[in-house]
Amino acid sequence: MLLYLLSCALLAQDLDVALRRGQSRGMTLLDQVEDSEERKAFQLLYREVDPLARRTRVSEFLKKFPASWLLAQVYEAGARASFDLTDYPTGLFYARESLRLYPENPLLTGTLAAVLANRGETQAAKVKAKETLAALDRFQTPEGMPEREWRQARQKLIEVSEKVLGSTRQPLVQQARDSRSSYAGSQSCQPCHRAQWDSWSGTGMAKMLRKIEPEAVLGDFSKLAAFGGQGNALVKGIIEDGKYFVDLRRESGLWDRFRVDYTIGSKWQQAYATRTANNELHVLPLQYNNLKGEWINYWRMIDPPDSARTELGNFHRMRDVTSYQQNCAPCHTSQFEDKGFLEPGVNCEMCHGPSAAHVKGSPAKWSFKKMDHRGYVEVCAQCHAQSAIREPQGFPQRYQRRPYAEFSRKAFYRDGRFRETTFIVESFERSACFQKGEAHCGHCHDPHPVNPGANRTSLKHEADSNQMCLQCHPAKYSAVGHTRHSGGDATRCVNCHMPKIMNSLLFAARNHQIDDQPRAEPTIRFGRQESPNACFSCHAERNEVWLQKSLKDWRLGLPKG
Repeated sequence: MLLYLLSCALLAQDLDVALRRGQSRGMTLLDQVEDSEERKAFQLLYREVDPLARRTRVSEFLKKFPASWLLAQVYEAGARASFDLTDYPTGLFYARESLRLYPENPLLTGTLAAVLANRGETQAAKVKAKETLAALDRFQTPEGMPEREWRQARQKLIEVSEKVLGSTRQPLVQQARDSRSSYAGSQSCQPCHRAQWDSWSGTGMAKMLRKIEPEAVLGDFSKLAAFGGQGNALVKGIIEDGKYFVDLRRESGLWDRFRVDYTIGSKWQQAYATRTANNELHVLPLQYNNLKGEWINYWRMIDPPDSARTELGNFHRMRDVTSYQQNCAPCHTSQFEDKGFLEPGVNCEMCHGPSAAHVKGSPAKWSFKKMDHRGYVEVCAQCHAQSAIREPQGFPQRYQRRPYAEFSRKAFYRDGRFRETTFIVESFERSACFQKGEAHCGHCHDPHPVNPGANRTSLKHEADSNQMCLQCHPAKYSAVGHTRHSGGDATRCVNCHMPKIMNSLLFAARNHQIDDQPRAEPTIRFGRQESPNACFSCHAERNEVWLQKSLKDWRLGLPKG
């Protein structure tokens, strides 16, 4: 079985970036490596058949390109070459380094489970077997790998993992889609759950999409004309009789007027959508960032340089890439289907399930209290997991994910951590809090906060964030003996273990991977920009030598330097 896994593993090495199911491939992972010499070295490494020669190439690559985007794949190649050579200690080292950068690799964790089991390391093998089965349930077929070959490899991985665990897994069954008549709408919840309903109605979820109302508009439309710069007007904002319009100039010089029919968002940023004659909604490229108080070209900020929708003069063509239904609706509206949606915004039933029968007196079919931590997080992952493939299914939805390796490297730091806040669930699921402590989103966040207007992140312990951690961890972890700081921001758990390093357009959000502790080694290897360190959040003037010594002293229990 182990020999089979070693021989089939490279079949799944896909280097293409896929954004959604069925989409033609764009750039590859190799395309994103700027150094041609680095690309060539990687290609030679992967074409090498002899395991000893391949491992030699791995060693040479690591010495020459220690901060490469391709390290996870290179370490994996070294692991497999070492296993082929029956050099298991070296293979295990390479495998662990690969998984440190990219843990969600069932072909490698499955191989590792078999190797560890053969070595008699039963408990460690079981951990990897469980990780393998979880990944196989979660992720779709890797792009570029034939379905037939993936089915064969997947079945072998399942057999290995079940043998290691000594038990047969129960495959997940996708529930049939609920009918529209199963849903009652958020208004039906108000009579019996008034306090929760009142709170929810003030949250950003309730206001995610709504018909335009003057009091809900954040953007200053009078300042839109300045967006293109003096003497180069590309856009105008118009308000007439309480109605909002955006004029966009084509390359030919002609102007098109679009009525703003909906606002999208109400906290950090607000987008605007227009309804076309054929009843489609399209999202205008200009959005208003409430934190910075300025207009931005949203598509230009998130798209690759050759994206056509970033040009304001192209908007009149209104293609799939500007369609609200195709790009936004699954997360910004409720009970979405191809022909429309039942309710704008994120309503009660998006989290609590279809409630028509419950409104008529039947017991609620689903409850968070009866769900384990994985099921709880899956509900939030409907919208907060960028990799989710949002396809119609029954409640609670359990969307499959795209393998993370298929996303642009822009989504990650070189040390393997997620860079973009749209991967907030994926980041959290890597944490020990989730994997070992069975933590879920509801331990720290309350979707029905008492002050939704002021508590925009819906925190349960907004006044004292340490209380979020002290639900599970002893109080000593917030004391000076642990923090080595007598006061200030450094005594807050989140500032060391959840630093603000995730990109959310024009502000930084907290990392939800919840690292065990800040580490000096990756920052020294990749640099501050590609491996940000929590210590430098307060000590930006310090250097990496200080960082390494300070963290070493911290582990030894010495006072801070």
